[in-house]
Amino acid sequence: MRKYSTLVFSTFVAITFAFALMLAYQTLSSFKDFFFKFQLNELRKFNAIIASNLKGIIASGNFDQQEIDRFVKSVDSLLNLRITLVAPDGKVFAESRSDAFLLENHRNRPEIQQAINDGEGWSIRFSKTLNTDYIYFAKKINLPDSNYLILRVSLPKGNLNTFFLDLQRNITIIFVILFGSVVLLSYILSKQLTKPIIEVMEASKKVASGRFDIQLDERGETELALLKRNFNEMVSEMKRSFEELTEQRNFMKNLVESIDQAFAIINPDCSISFANQNYKNIILDDSHSVSFKDERISEQIKSAFENKSNSSIEIEIDNKAYISTVKVLGSGNQILHILYDISMLKKVENIKKDFVANVSHELRTPLTAIKGYIETLEEEVPSEQLRYIETIKKNTGRIIHIVDDLLTLMSLEDASSKLIVGEVDLNELINQIIPTFKHKLEEKNLKIEVICEPDFPKIYADAFRLEQVFINLVDNAIKYSEKGTIRIELSRKDEDTVKIIVSDEGIGIPLEHQDRIFERFYTVDKSHSRRQGGTGLGLSIVKHIILLHDGNIQVSSEPGKGTKFIIHLPIS
Repeated sequence: MRKYSTLVFSTFVAITFAFALMLAYQTLSSFKDFFFKFQLNELRKFNAIIASNLKGIIASGNFDQQEIDRFVKSVDSLLNLRITLVAPDGKVFAESRSDAFLLENHRNRPEIQQAINDGEGWSIRFSKTLNTDYIYFAKKINLPDSNYLILRVSLPKGNLNTFFLDLQRNITIIFVILFGSVVLLSYILSKQLTKPIIEVMEASKKVASGRFDIQLDERGETELALLKRNFNEMVSEMKRSFEELTEQRNFMKNLVESIDQAFAIINPDCSISFANQNYKNIILDDSHSVSFKDERISEQIKSAFENKSNSSIEIEIDNKAYISTVKVLGSGNQILHILYDISMLKKVENIKKDFVANVSHELRTPLTAIKGYIETLEEEVPSEQLRYIETIKKNTGRIIHIVDDLLTLMSLEDASSKLIVGEVDLNELINQIIPTFKHKLEEKNLKIEVICEPDFPKIYADAFRLEQVFINLVDNAIKYSEKGTIRIELSRKDEDTVKIIVSDEGIGIPLEHQDRIFERFYTVDKSHSRRQGGTGLGLSIVKHIILLHDGNIQVSSEPGKGTKFIIHLPIS
């Protein structure tokens, strides 16, 4: 990984080098321009001085070409300045460094052309006469008789080049010294600038590894000192948050492990994201791999993920009974699986069932004998004592009814209990049991209707058990109705299911009781139930029979308006 200090240093060096190079080039160009203009200006001044002297010689009238030639040569030897005097026709009149008559016509020289046209001119070009580059400056000298001469002065360009080379060498030396100094200064500055950043970076690595005791030197008021101060505050806050999280995690871990129920968070691939120890003890096998041990758990979990729905089923693992409950979490990417150990409840329930079954069987025989003796006494006791016998008979009958219901319920809850299935015409079955309620219906002035849709199918079921269902439901409707009509509606829900609705216009069931009415011995109004001779077992028997047929039953009721039981049964 490239160091930040190297990046800063290389950036400084690159910027400094580019700036210094640009500055050196600009300086050299400026010097060149300045010295050229200075040289040209000097030539202009020398030209004016020489022109003034020549005018004086020419004005005296006592001159010839040789005298002027001697004059320009003497000035050249004194000033080291090449001097050329050119006539208007371009003929060289005098030359300080060559014989004038040997020189070619100069009218086509650019500086001469400019002087003739504009009064003065200059150029930098190669001299064929002297075989070197020269800087030329020419100016027109007006004579009294309207004639003129062109005075040209020149210097070898090599002098200027030598000066520029010396200047360039000096500037290069200064540039190298300055650049080296800047590089050294940049290196020192980059180290000073990046040192705090490197400290923060190294400290952050230690914090990332779990060390929260790191504190940086935050002295000073610079931005970097402020960065260190903020870093120290951040580490302190992270340390506090981490300690809180650790404490909360330990608390939650202890809390989770103290929960008796086994539970786990399950992923869509049926892997375990989290589980408490109880769950691991139940689910993990000796190799510590996941084994649900009951295929229904796997199916229940898969169904929860597919349908995004909660469910509960009763299962058995290692001879222990559990309620397996799955609850979809959040968006459905995980589910909560809970195993409630109901082994003790099952054991108590079995003991209770056995007790009730044994008591019921033991009571059935003496109660039958009592009932027989009561019927005999009815024929022998005086009429004034008959009402006592009737009371005994009524209560004995009620006890026998309770015992019969308990025995029926026991047989339905027995795992070995089987249905005697055959083809059943529900319409016919219901119409056959209605006459048994004729007396009770007339006593309360109630009506009963059976409404069957056309082509209502026959179903495959246990006719005797279904007869018990409708006897209990109709009997219930009569007991808790004082007026109106009891309706039994038969219809087809779909191709595989029929729907039966038994409704009345009686006192109804409050909402808070509707979830419990199928529990054994549960009654909404106990005083009313006692008056009507109810046992609290009828609806429990109804539900067990419906469940044995793989159906379901629901209740819908509103106090004062009546109750409606909705039954769904498979056709086959």
